[in-house]
Amino acid sequence: MPRRQTPTPPSTELPADRLCAASQPRAMDLVARLGSVALLCALALTACTRVPQLEDRLPKDLQGQPYPRLLPLGTALAAGPLPEEESAALAETLETRAARLRRRAEDLRRRTP
Repeated sequence: MPRRQTPTPPSTELPADRLCAASQPRAMDLVARLGSVALLCALALTACTRVPQLEDRLPKDLQGQPYPRLLPLGTALAAGPLPEEESAALAETLETRAARLRRRAEDLRRRTP
């Protein structure tokens, strides 16, 4: 004996609701893609813009010169002395010079009657 199929209850959704629900993610994806394309176009247009305030700052003798040679990042960021070490060495040099000038001033004071 064949089984009887139970009727499915009618859907409470309207066909337009189903259509909107199905197309909503597609529309959001389309808007996101169009926004990305618009952003890329805007960036491309601004990259080609001439900025006279920057270009006019270059001295006349350098305007026709080629760009400088690029250095590898490791060479450009070569380890140098720490600022603390440099300032300590500078302070020591200045103290030595100051002491030498004080001695010289004292010698000059003794010579004059």
